[in-house]
Amino acid sequence: MKNTKEKKYLIDFFILKKKHHWFLIPSLIIYHNKYEFFETGLTSPGFGFTIRFLIFMVGFQVQKNIYYKYEKKS
Repeated sequence: MKNTKEKKYLIDFFILKKKHHWFLIPSLIIYHNKYEFFETGLTSPGFGFTIRFLIFMVGFQVQKNIYYKYEKKS
């Protein structure tokens, strides 16, 4: 029997180049959303931060995995 483990949190790193959104002052955006949209249509808590300057956006987000099940080792 194969034992697969789900991660407790999912981490996403991204770099974006936006053509129509300009930030002339380097900005650090920190956010938290109790109902962050999950890939299957459900929601779970998530947070992250982004650094934005000119047309570039670099950041990461962390979201609680809804499929993670805590199992005690006996």
